[in-house]
Amino acid sequence: MRLDDLVQEHYEDMSENDRRIWQYIYRHKNECRSMTLHELADACQVSHTTVLRFLQLIGMDGYNDFKAFLKRDSLNQPGFNQRSIEENCFNLSRTISSIQQADCLELFYRMEQAGKLYAYGSGAVQKSMAKIFKNFLILAGKLLHVIEGQEERIMALRQVQKGDVIFLFSVSGNNPVMNEYAQSLRDKGLFLAAICQDGANDLSKICHFYFPFFTQKIDVGHDGLSFYSSAGMLPIAEILTLKYMAYQAEQSVAPFLPN
Repeated sequence: MRLDDLVQEHYEDMSENDRRIWQYIYRHKNECRSMTLHELADACQVSHTTVLRFLQLIGMDGYNDFKAFLKRDSLNQPGFNQRSIEENCFNLSRTISSIQQADCLELFYRMEQAGKLYAYGSGAVQKSMAKIFKNFLILAGKLLHVIEGQEERIMALRQVQKGDVIFLFSVSGNNPVMNEYAQSLRDKGLFLAAICQDGANDLSKICHFYFPFFTQKIDVGHDGLSFYSSAGMLPIAEILTLKYMAYQAEQSVAPFLPN
């Protein structure tokens, strides 16, 4: 069992000092491997007996046992999987092919008819993508209002009008806050376009339009950290804009009429 697992098992029983000690250890594992008990206590600004009580709480026999866990954890950490680069490139290629072939005519028609266009992202990366998409659409002569934070989310829900279009950026498509907000927007008569990962997810079922990006879990290679690549959002935003520009150019020749 890893040190992190032991802490997780006893986290609810920890005092404020215990959690302070763990936060320091978690952020400075490499340094802790060479620290004495008293050096660790000084770094955490607690007594050495407090450190020993913390170690006893999580099941350690003493400080030497703790050092042994740190060493074993360092030896057992997985390395970065080099195949992640190849897989990520392959998924980006699949995403580009998917958005290139996507039928966007009805979405573009709704965008032309909408009073306003909106975008909302469920996290930091997603919000950044929404802002990038805004910059892209400016080139197509369209203003996209990016919704940020809880207050703006509430305010936008009051101000949106039936027929408006909103683009929703999510990685998993299963964020409860995002999906509840999406359903509220749909109930108000908006047209919703989801940009989220491929596969079964609730957001794609709520939205009228769904543009998936292909992704995979990437293990960083230390401390059990991992993430799902969201790089596919960028080509979707850019190619959607290019296709929209092409749609605008074609409207003077053969206007699109929805079924």
